[in-house]
Amino acid sequence: MRQFLSVLMLGLALLAPAAFAEDRPRAGLLWNQSGLPSTLPLQVKTFPGKDYVLYVTDPETDRAVMAAYIRGGEFFRLLVPPGSWTLRFAFGSDWQSEVDLFGDQTDWTQLDAPLDFRASTARRHGHVVTLIEQNGRMVVADAADQTFCQIASWRTTRHGWDRLRDQIGPLLAGEGQDGLRGNLLYLDQDLKLRQILCG
Repeated sequence: MRQFLSVLMLGLALLAPAAFAEDRPRAGLLWNQSGLPSTLPLQVKTFPGKDYVLYVTDPETDRAVMAAYIRGGEFFRLLVPPGSWTLRFAFGSDWQSEVDLFGDQTDWTQLDAPLDFRASTARRHGHVVTLIEQNGRMVVADAADQTFCQIASWRTTRHGWDRLRDQIGPLLAGEGQDGLRGNLLYLDQDLKLRQILCG
């Protein structure tokens, strides 16, 4: 009996730290306190083995305005507000909570200079940031510009195609053209915005 209690106590002691840890959050936005619309692209490339919490920080006040969770090695893209932002990354492998992050094993890295996120009439300017481990330290290997061009095009609506079918159907069936005159001027169209990666 005494041996059973010893094994039970040992098992509970080993499980105790895990009881305080939370499940890893889903990848994506944790919170946004910027008060601005998030419309500009930020892509972060990482390797498996560690997870990250990204803090988008105002370089003038040093206050984080947005936070997101990144699962190492997975594709990650976040829309951020317009402005100049410092990016800070907390990282580790044993997630505890949003307050304790990765516990005593939490490490930090950040970009040396703020990144500028902006939009113009037909372009959205964002960035791709790549993190790598180098000499036992996590460093920012690259912070490249990523610009999306917005292209407007007209798209014929389903209603327009239905209207065309209704007007041409009788004509193809050999019926008169009187009902067609003056009605078939154009197809109903919607303006559609497409985005493509551009230089």
